[in-house]
Amino acid sequence: MRFEATSTEAALAANGKIIHSATPWHLIVDTDEETITVRKRNLSLIGVDEDILSFRFIRRIRIDQHLIGADIEIRAVGGTVTAYCLSKSDCKRIKQILMRYNSERCGSGIIFS
Repeated sequence: MRFEATSTEAALAANGKIIHSATPWHLIVDTDEETITVRKRNLSLIGVDEDILSFRFIRRIRIDQHLIGADIEIRAVGGTVTAYCLSKSDCKRIKQILMRYNSERCGSGIIFS
């Protein structure tokens, strides 16, 4: 299963990050490859920054809700990825996917510590 979320225009505007409307954050959860990918095009529109985490090394999922939208931070052994101004429902869905995946794998998936 693959789930993708992108920063919303309303959340970017409401949270003072309107400059990023041309280069929003994209978060992809892929349960088949067991990866979480956060992509963001550079403000110069030339390159793309990409962070990839493996499911097995997640230590914490943090959702910071705002009046409009929410930020999600996923901390893993050796690093952290953050995607800003996603919809609240997308952040909740990502958390549900990761928690369900963890419970179905019976300990061989995510390791929360």
